[in-house]
Amino acid sequence: MIFSNHVLLRESLHAVLSTELEVTSVGGDDGEVLTAAHKIRPDVIVVDLDGPGRHGLRTVRLLVAELPECAVVALTGRHTPHALRAALTAGARGFASRQQPPAELVDLIRRVGRGERMIHPGTALATLAAMHNPLSARERDVLRRAARGMPSAAIASELFLSEGTIRNYLSSAVRKLNCRNRLEAARLAEEAGWI
Repeated sequence: MIFSNHVLLRESLHAVLSTELEVTSVGGDDGEVLTAAHKIRPDVIVVDLDGPGRHGLRTVRLLVAELPECAVVALTGRHTPHALRAALTAGARGFASRQQPPAELVDLIRRVGRGERMIHPGTALATLAAMHNPLSARERDVLRRAARGMPSAAIASELFLSEGTIRNYLSSAVRKLNCRNRLEAARLAEEAGWI
């Protein structure tokens, strides 16, 4: 189900998504979308956050409160950490971009419908970049070299540190970034622009 007060956006989304998904479009106010959602009981409801009056977050909160079994995807043109945080706090299980290619949007909607939480990749990266970098200067030095595939012994030699100290820095970086291993931590730190 699509909810947007922008007729052109609503109809365009309907045309694009209906080739892959069963879609119903609704305009109007919160009452109309709630009535339609209670009647149809969709698996996923895409809510445009950027509509006139910008009441999309209120709509998300109402849908989540009244129909918790329906997953809500917030759709927006604003790719900011604040917009993402607001949508997730309101209860959205997905965060999509108006600029997303149709195939990606369909995939995001399907995955949210299966119970996954999905965030537009560009917004996720912007949010990570905006976060405070939790790594110390030395952890960044060590992780930067690990990202290039250097073994701990080579990193230790290059930085004039013991191999045990290098392992400690790597373990600390992995723990701080909540990753499983040094390669995952290095990839995350690179994507966030920290190394």
